[in-house]
Amino acid sequence: MTESWPYALLQDRLGLSPDGKRQAIVAPDGNRNLQIQIHSLEFGDTRQLTAFNATSYDPAWSPTGELIAFVSTDPGNDEIYTVTPDGSTLTRLTFNSWEWDKHPSWSPDGRQIVFWSNRETGRRQLWIMDADGSNQRNLSSNEFNDWDPIWVP
Repeated sequence: MTESWPYALLQDRLGLSPDGKRQAIVAPDGNRNLQIQIHSLEFGDTRQLTAFNATSYDPAWSPTGELIAFVSTDPGNDEIYTVTPDGSTLTRLTFNSWEWDKHPSWSPDGRQIVFWSNRETGRRQLWIMDADGSNQRNLSSNEFNDWDPIWVP
C-alpha cells in the first residue's frame, strides 16, 4: 500500500460495534484518567465502561459484539484486557513485568486477537493469542519493528 487512508479508515472502525449503533471510545473520567466508554450513535448518550486509576485506550470491538478488547496501563505497563459492552465482566489477557502489549485487533471470526508486543526481543513484534488470552505466540519473529496490526475482515 502506498496510501495511508485505508489504514486510517480501518483504525477508526475498530471501536465500532458490529451493528454500527455503538462505538467504543476513549474519553477522560472525572479524575482525568482516559477510560473506555460506549457512545450510542443512535441516541447520543455515553456510558463509561472502565474505572482504572490509569489510562485505558485502543478499544476494538469483537465481531460477535460480545467483547471489547483494549489496553490499560493500570498494572504499571501496557496490558490487554477485554470487557463486556455492559461493563459487567473485565478480564486481563496479558501479564508482563515491563513489556508493552498494545493495539489489539480481532480475527473476523472473533476467536483470536492480534497485537504488538516488545516482549522477548525488545523490538515491536506482531503477536497473536486466542480470545481468552491463551496460546500467545510471536507471529513476526524478525529483526525489524512491526506494530499496529489491523485484522481486515
